[in-house]
Amino acid sequence: MRTSRQVSPRRLTTLISALVFLDMVTWLAAIPLIPVWQRDLGLNDDQSGVVLGVYSLAVLLTAIPAGHIADRIGARRMTLIGAALFVLAAPAIAFADSFVLLIIVRLVQGACSAITWSAGLAWLSSAVGSSDRTRALSITNAMATVGTIAGPILGGPIVERFGLMESFGALGALVVIVLIWALVEPGGDRGMATSIQPHGPFAAIRKAATPGLLRMSFVSIGFVSLAMGALQLLGTLHLDGQGLSSAQIGWVYTVGSVLSVLAIVIVARLGERVRQISTLVLLPMVVGGLVVLLIVPVGVIWYGGLLVLSIGVSAPIFTIAYVACARGARAAGLGEGGAFGMMNATWAVGAVISTVLAGIVAQRGVPVLAYLAIGLLSILVTLVLRHSRPAAADA
Repeated sequence: MRTSRQVSPRRLTTLISALVFLDMVTWLAAIPLIPVWQRDLGLNDDQSGVVLGVYSLAVLLTAIPAGHIADRIGARRMTLIGAALFVLAAPAIAFADSFVLLIIVRLVQGACSAITWSAGLAWLSSAVGSSDRTRALSITNAMATVGTIAGPILGGPIVERFGLMESFGALGALVVIVLIWALVEPGGDRGMATSIQPHGPFAAIRKAATPGLLRMSFVSIGFVSLAMGALQLLGTLHLDGQGLSSAQIGWVYTVGSVLSVLAIVIVARLGERVRQISTLVLLPMVVGGLVVLLIVPVGVIWYGGLLVLSIGVSAPIFTIAYVACARGARAAGLGEGGAFGMMNATWAVGAVISTVLAGIVAQRGVPVLAYLAIGLLSILVTLVLRHSRPAAADA
């Protein structure tokens, strides 16, 4: 469906922000539901890790082709396809009454997420113009962080108060409203700009082999997905083992997301790109240090506080990395859909690996190994980012 309306950067930013907000709500609503599924459906820790990780697996399988196709047929068209599928996938989790059905629903939800974050962000980045691009992508990532606040609330206190079907039915209704809105918004109908040469779907990863903005964005996203994916499961299981209810666990993650929003606002106000690059180099080491401190067995308040800090400090990594990816793609002559798709696939690899491995170490009673691994990884990531920093500052 074409529309004759003029592109409004503010309106389009709000639309894409709404899509990524609902995506994050859908993704993270599963965290406080893990103890419920373990109790009602008999899931063990290994299976719980798979339920969380399979969402990211779907992103991995879908993000690259979604971004590549968006560069060819137009990012708007691809986004509409994903939103239409999302209408069915978002509320479907309420009807999953077995481990197999949970896996199927989470796979479809993850595919919708991949389209939103690849084609949706490419639609926004290409349509708003260079003067509004950084602000638009920053706002979108900030709204995604707000979605991380609402997700645990939906899966915890709201489901506990209103019921699973009612809560996710309302979520599905919101997706319908956003889809109708998207049908009348312009921009993003064409494929790649004429100044961008056609490339294969894996061109971005080849460009990222050399120091620069693309490498920094991919490495940063890979690290934060590994760290946060592990903490989603290990944090939930630890707090559940300390006697917290699903609603209380949801509130812990909600506080972490509130801190994330504040951290994004602070980083956004730094303004200059060089400062953001310096921040991107620093944050992984800070996150790694906080995660290692989770090993200290001082009590649930200590653990919960450090978990909240880890979530909050990691959030600006997403914001800065997506802006860096957009800039790096244009500097390298790549379509933004393909670059975002590869970046999202990088995120998915980390999220799949981390949740599955976290489930394995939790099942065997050695979560300390995961915390130590994240700490060591943060050192390696910092070294790689420092090596890429000079080239990124010149881009």
